[in-house]
Amino acid sequence: MAAATYLRRYAPEPMRVEIEGLIALGVLPPESSAAAEIELREALIRKVVPPLTLAEAKALAGILGPDNCFGLAWSVVHLIESAPSWSALHVPLGPSPFLPTLRSRARGGDP
Repeated sequence: MAAATYLRRYAPEPMRVEIEGLIALGVLPPESSAAAEIELREALIRKVVPPLTLAEAKALAGILGPDNCFGLAWSVVHLIESAPSWSALHVPLGPSPFLPTLRSRARGGDP
């Protein structure tokens, strides 16, 4: 799903610039990607101060990629879980192995 679609679907209210930037960059790249691509995302993730709004959490769930991305995926998971009203019902469908983890943890299960 394109970044603009995420913004329209999940964020009718304004989001923080860092989160909009992450969404605009798309899915977290695999660890085999160029360092510059990963470093850009890392810089944006480090600027996000929790807690997230529910809209921000829903939008960030859509950027979880195919692997750990050198720990960045776990950083995103922790940010998502900081949203006070986050629940398993908010986890989108998708191929990322982190989505079932989010769902399980939201239900109080093991990761």
